[in-house]
Amino acid sequence: MNNLTPGEPLQIGRYRVLSRLGRGGMGTVYLGEAPDGQRVALKVINSEYSQHEQFRMRFRREADAALRVRRFCTAAVLEAALDGDQLYVVTEFVPGPNLEEAVRSGGPLRGSSLDALAVGVATALTAIHGAGVVHRDLKPSNVLLSPVGPRVIDFGIARALDTLSGVTGTGEIIGTPRYMAPEVLRGEPVSPACDVFSWGCLVAFAASGRAPFGGEALHAVLYQVLNTEPVLEGMEPGLRGLVALAMEKDPARRPTAQQLLDHMVGRSAAPEQTAHSVQAAWQQSPPTLRETVPWGEAGPQEQPGAQTGWNRQDAPAGPGVHGGRTVPGGRQGPVAYPGARPGQPGPGQPGTGRPGQAGAAAATTRRRKVIAGAAVAAVAAAALGAGGYLAMTSGGPPDDLPLLYQDDFTQSGTGWSGGAYDGQTSRYGYAPEGYYAMDVDGDDAVRRETAPIPFVPAPPTPSPGSTASPTPVTPARLLLGVTAGVRGGSSGTGEYGLFCRGEDDIKATRYEFLLDTSGRARIRRTVKSAGGDLAEPVQLDLDKGKPVRIQAECSGGAEGVRLTMWVDGTEVQSVLDGNPLPNGEVGMIARVGEKSGATLKASFDNFTLHGPASAGQP
Repeated sequence: MNNLTPGEPLQIGRYRVLSRLGRGGMGTVYLGEAPDGQRVALKVINSEYSQHEQFRMRFRREADAALRVRRFCTAAVLEAALDGDQLYVVTEFVPGPNLEEAVRSGGPLRGSSLDALAVGVATALTAIHGAGVVHRDLKPSNVLLSPVGPRVIDFGIARALDTLSGVTGTGEIIGTPRYMAPEVLRGEPVSPACDVFSWGCLVAFAASGRAPFGGEALHAVLYQVLNTEPVLEGMEPGLRGLVALAMEKDPARRPTAQQLLDHMVGRSAAPEQTAHSVQAAWQQSPPTLRETVPWGEAGPQEQPGAQTGWNRQDAPAGPGVHGGRTVPGGRQGPVAYPGARPGQPGPGQPGTGRPGQAGAAAATTRRRKVIAGAAVAAVAAAALGAGGYLAMTSGGPPDDLPLLYQDDFTQSGTGWSGGAYDGQTSRYGYAPEGYYAMDVDGDDAVRRETAPIPFVPAPPTPSPGSTASPTPVTPARLLLGVTAGVRGGSSGTGEYGLFCRGEDDIKATRYEFLLDTSGRARIRRTVKSAGGDLAEPVQLDLDKGKPVRIQAECSGGAEGVRLTMWVDGTEVQSVLDGNPLPNGEVGMIARVGEKSGATLKASFDNFTLHGPASAGQP
């Protein structure tokens, strides 16, 4: 049934609006239909936000990033309108109740069903973080229990509100305090670790039917999240210990999303394989959830208290439509899933809130399916009882290194060599759209921009009698990142990316991590402008015209320098140079063939530098 009121849109872009699914603090969600008949969720931003230019720039950046997230246990972003008066995002329409509705209606999840949820959401976070996105508002109403498994929605978009100082014009906190990490509540920078904390809160809610931090008033919730230990009930000891680690108050002590996944399904778990296994297991033996909303001929209707996934109020979802999704009746929900643990640890696991609560569930023997073609690792035996976790090696970039420097190019004059870029009188610099531009052609074939990081390649010689603290030295281990793309007006073949250990007075010496316009990735070493590839270039299958996240690690050690490159979170090359270049500058680079007819107009956004926590310390 069409429940639209006068004044609401009948058409948004190329999509016909069928009905309103719900409203939240950030916008309104509509059920739409594409010209080919595909049903989608249309999420329209409230005008009170879209009128802020800083918000629009951040929204554009976050939406571009969300488009790069690989479709592992997420509701994929299909399209985003980033300009004009009306900002909106188009996502897959996923039928099924959200986790909050399912638990309120059918009770807590147990055993393998709980394992299924934990693995599915960790898989989604691994894909989201691999694209350089932080969800920012992970909570039960943002996880849909679809017929093919759990799906995480609304990742990254709420972070655009950070440009409004973390509080809306009406004084609301951006996010849901019960599921927000302590550092976010304190106003500290958002990082992937905050999503890991929210994962722990979400699993704790699914296991018990209650949020791990109680309290009704906002100030009581904030106090508990900041100062008390969570109440963790209804979980077997191995999972309970992992959740306790995820909810450490100190973000540096939490495992990453990839490490969560590795612990639950085996070391170096590939998200692709895990996602397929989740779907297969989910469809084989679905349990029964009580019907939450009758699905009759009347069609989807907005219900009182409905959650759109953008509602920042910390209140339970009412029945009806949620997260921009409809709720069919009948058999929907989580299912039996692998997670067998060969041994059961004794009582008193860390963070249980109730020591000694192993319970009958811990003693129950279950036959579990096998995930990714291998028996599930003994999670409970893998240091959980000792209150720690082991560092895992995975295909994704390391996310346990502290952030040392970042620039999203929203403001000019932050230390890069360019001024204002207009595309006519200037060939590089700060673009008004909030990125850094570099244009090169056959006559001006290479452009490299050294990052203005707060380090120097080598210790400076102290001045006699000087008492000033010396500038810190660039760490031997660095992880660089940038979101890069090719703009209109480019032609021919060009390449762009990052560099480290650079020395560029007249003849260039550096390591380069490059992606060309055909999708070919390579790591290059050059000394005094002469050099070549350190490994055979790799051809990637990338969506033409979409920006990508390039990350590069330069890690010096006794055997040389390990150089590793990732594109959109996937490792593409890793080589060891036994004859390492000395420490040097880092930055961004664009290049075409000298004296060629090629033109490359490259854009760079969200440049980041991570390194050891001890960087710069004596």
